[in-house]
Amino acid sequence: MNIKVFKGSFFEIGQQQGKIYKNNGMSFDKVKINYPSLYKKQLQVYKKYYPEVLEELKGVSRAGNFDEDRLFYSFLCSEILAYAYNFGLDVNKACTIFGVSNKNGVFIGRNYDWLAVAERFFQVYKVCNSKTNSYIAVSDMGIVSESWAKSQYLSYCPDDLINSKGLFIGITFVYNPKWSYGLTYFHMLRLISERCSSIEEAIKIFERVPLSCPKNFFIADKNGKMAVVEHASGKKFRIRYPQDGILITTNHYVDSKLAKEDIILKYLPTHNTLLRYYETLFKINQKKEGFKLADIISILGDIKSYVCQNLILNKVHVKTIWTLALDVKRQKYQIYWNLFGERKLKNLEV
Repeated sequence: MNIKVFKGSFFEIGQQQGKIYKNNGMSFDKVKINYPSLYKKQLQVYKKYYPEVLEELKGVSRAGNFDEDRLFYSFLCSEILAYAYNFGLDVNKACTIFGVSNKNGVFIGRNYDWLAVAERFFQVYKVCNSKTNSYIAVSDMGIVSESWAKSQYLSYCPDDLINSKGLFIGITFVYNPKWSYGLTYFHMLRLISERCSSIEEAIKIFERVPLSCPKNFFIADKNGKMAVVEHASGKKFRIRYPQDGILITTNHYVDSKLAKEDIILKYLPTHNTLLRYYETLFKINQKKEGFKLADIISILGDIKSYVCQNLILNKVHVKTIWTLALDVKRQKYQIYWNLFGERKLKNLEV
């Protein structure tokens, strides 16, 4: 696994990525700004809360010789457009993240489950910006369908981030069709990673900055604190903390108030989010007092379990693409992939 490193200012990092996009054949020529009012409001949000991203996208545009407005529209509005006009009830979205705190330390495990084709394209990369925390990111490269799993559609949209201050943040999909004007989930992940070193700092950003589409965010810091932010878009969210040293999130809301907005059980009663949640809880409790880093892969890498997936859902091949195993207090980070073949492992350094 080769880890690409981006260095410099936001604009310079944008230029570096723009060159890659251009070489991959990316084009915005066919993009139509069909919803100019949406674009205008999203631009206002970013100018207020995260103008650095606009500077970065200008670098992408300059290096790739892309039309700036069409590029901005694609990166700032695509997630909302998918929710507003084609939300769907996608049974393919099925990830698991958990945390365990005991006498041995604080351990975070994460399975990213998505289209099997993403296994060929996912990347680990590092960003070093002198004005922010540096971070290492894991990304499915923005693959949204099997037909879009081509080099010209790949973009550096992170799903998991670990920064130089020892903060981890990752997302799981949640089945709530409501959306709002706000940052995309991958920009929210980045904003928190770039600016925060603790759970408390991350929560302050959620309080101040709106999110465009619902997600569950799992956050852990080097002090051993953990939290799940169950987000319903805009600035509406609830926070869950560990109970008896255990914290788990899959693809549903656990918070009783937000659960009223969750449509997964009503429309997709066969979804395995609850099975994965309670299977993970059961297996952690079997090892709880003696839990250690190596136990993460024994749970998340068990190919006979619900949490490690390799199956056909709705005629689409879904698979666990990568597993993270993190010892946050000791800042020891591991990534596993190719779980159904000759399993591969790499230690990550921020």
